[in-house]
Parts: sequence; structure tokens; C-alpha cells
Amino acid sequence: MSSFNLKYWVKITRPTQCLLGGFAAWIVALLSNGPTWFTLEKIAVGAVISLSVLAASVWHYGARADVYARKHWDPVFVKKPRILMCAGAAIFLASILLAWIELPSACTFVATFNAAIIFLYARRLDRYWPWKNLSIAAVCITPLVLGWFSGHRLNPIVPPLILATFLVYLCREIFKDVVDLEANRGKRFTMVMELGPSAANRIGGVALTAAIIFILYSLKFAPPTFLVWATSIGGTVWLSWFAIKSLKGENVASKFQLMDIGTATILLSLLGARFSMY
Repeated sequence: MSSFNLKYWVKITRPTQCLLGGFAAWIVALLSNGPTWFTLEKIAVGAVISLSVLAASVWHYGARADVYARKHWDPVFVKKPRILMCAGAAIFLASILLAWIELPSACTFVATFNAAIIFLYARRLDRYWPWKNLSIAAVCITPLVLGWFSGHRLNPIVPPLILATFLVYLCREIFKDVVDLEANRGKRFTMVMELGPSAANRIGGVALTAAIIFILYSLKFAPPTFLVWATSIGGTVWLSWFAIKSLKGENVASKFQLMDIGTATILLSLLGARFSMY
């Protein structure tokens, strides 16, 4: 396989996001489903989400090949979009089937929700805001929700961090639309098209400020360990930079990928909470 083809398939399949999604679901399952690090259910949780993320990426590259080809700064030219859509649908079916066999019914619902939203997103939801931003933010928290639903849901630190993650991704999607303005023009009607970049940045800043509040609130339930507190405080400081800049109307959208560092600190704080439990 040529280097060009390798780069193409890495973009289409997003292996890093697949692994991170599965890892996030597994971490929350550790807080929700007993002291054992590896059980069939916990492995299944990670596998379901990894398959779901893979399916979402493959399907959407096929369904919205027209938009990806217009991103002149990082174009992806899909030659056979229908094949990708069929492959994505098959992988989604595998994720739902695995959830149905190995996990509680609520997890099957989450896996099915993922597939339904991604199908609708490419066909209708991605055309207009706020549904475009809200639906993707909802899909992005399903690794945490699936892990939470896999067990007894007793640890109180998880719900506020799920809400914080939703708001971080909501802000990220708003910023991403600012960057993708030209690629989306004529294909989608986004917040930045209606309100302008400055207002969109400020609204993203409001969502991010709310996320920071939920992260700090989660510390009420956090164990007194260095890993949990250091990552939580570090994450809020990092995200606060984006929040302050965007609330002032400054355009920080081009740095939206760096917000993933803030999301990573949430995962690390959850892992730190797990280490302190047993």
C-alpha cells in the first residue's frame, strides 16, 4: 500500500479516535461495574464504542464526501462513497449486536442511538444548527454514557463530568464550524453563517464556561488524590484560556483540536478516581 493510500485510510477510519473512545468507555465502566479491571462486559464496552466510532467515521466520509472534498486545506477525495456507507452500516450493526449480546439493554439503546444519529446527521441534522452541534456533542459523550450504563451507576463524580464533556464538545463543534465556514457554504447552514464568527466564538465560550463549572463541581465528589485534583485543576486552567479568549469575541476556533487536551484531563481524573476506590 502506498503512503498516500495509508494516509487516506487513516483519515477514513480514525484509529486514534476509535481507541480513545473505547478507552473512555472502559474507564467509566471501571467506576460503574465492580473492582475487576478486565471482565467480558468491560472489554465489550470498549469494543462496542470502538466499533461505533469506526462506523461513524466510515459512514460519514461516504455520506458527506462532497463536503470533505471542499476542504482545500485538508481535502479527502472519496472515490466510492456508497461502499464506505455500506461498510459503515455493517460495522454499526456489529456494534449493536455485540451490545445486545454482552451488555445491559440500556447499552444496546446507546449503540443504536449512535447509529441512528449518525445516519440522520448525514441526511438531515448536519444541514442546520443547532441540531448539527447538539447531535454531535451528544454522540461524543456516548463512550462515557455506555460505560456508565454498563454497571450500577453509583459513583457521583461521573454525571457532572459527562455533562462537562458534552459542553466541551458542543463548544468544539461551534469552533470547528468557524474553521469550516467555506467548506460548509451552500451545503450547511451553521451558527457562524447566521450570527458571525465573533458571536459564535462567544457562544462557544459560554458553553465552555459551563463545562468548567461542572468540572469544578465534580471535585465535590472526588477522592483526595493528587491525580484527580491535579488533572481536574489543570484541565480547567487549560480550558479557561479558550473560554476567556472566546468570550471576548477573539477567534480561537483554529485551535479547536487543542481542546482535546481538556477532554483528556477529564478522562485522567476519572481514572484517578478509579485508582482510589479499591
